[in-house]
Amino acid sequence: MTTAPSSRSWTVTSVLERSYMLARDNFAAFFTVAVIFGAVSLVMNILSLGLLAGLVGLVLSVATSICLTWGTLQAITGRKPEWEPMLRQLQGPMFGLLLLLGCIQYFVIAVSAIVVVGPLFLIPLWAVTIPVMMIERTDLGGAFNRSMDLTAGRRLPILGVFLLWLVFFALGALVIIVLLGHGALGSLVMWIYGALAGIVVHTLPAIFYVLLREEKEGATAEQITSRLD
Repeated sequence: MTTAPSSRSWTVTSVLERSYMLARDNFAAFFTVAVIFGAVSLVMNILSLGLLAGLVGLVLSVATSICLTWGTLQAITGRKPEWEPMLRQLQGPMFGLLLLLGCIQYFVIAVSAIVVVGPLFLIPLWAVTIPVMMIERTDLGGAFNRSMDLTAGRRLPILGVFLLWLVFFALGALVIIVLLGHGALGSLVMWIYGALAGIVVHTLPAIFYVLLREEKEGATAEQITSRLD
């Protein structure tokens, strides 16, 4: 039986700490997945394929997010995710729809940057679309609508977490560029650094999804992830 919704117990700081700890505790598996996808994107960029490289990079970023979201949901409930089962999500029955969802979301957010404030509105609004579809088996519209419902009233702290990680990793990237430039060594280090940043940031949708359902519906993490393949 579902318990009463809990009080608001999570903060920006607690989510920052949790995302770091999940990435740290599952570093080998998460980093392996991120590096595999990142390597393909790096090759595309080295080949200077222009728009094609950008499109492939978008797809690979979404695929990374799907695999790491699945792994994070496993880790939240105390299971130890391995890199091979995470990569096998590419063969899952929901993968095509999840990929389409993520590509639409990422593309719209990127385009909304033209008006500067667009991403600031859309990122927290759609913060949990991928775990929503993964767990609840929704369609595209249902995933966006459910994310908007779950994030209502909590979008400012959600945005705060994303922005703080963005600023932190952007500063690190700036230091690497200043020290190493854009040559072969700089590109290699940035590839590794990007994978490190990704394993932290890509944990956030799963973390927020579980926290919001615990907070608003009183469900436990085990109940929430019981339908996870």
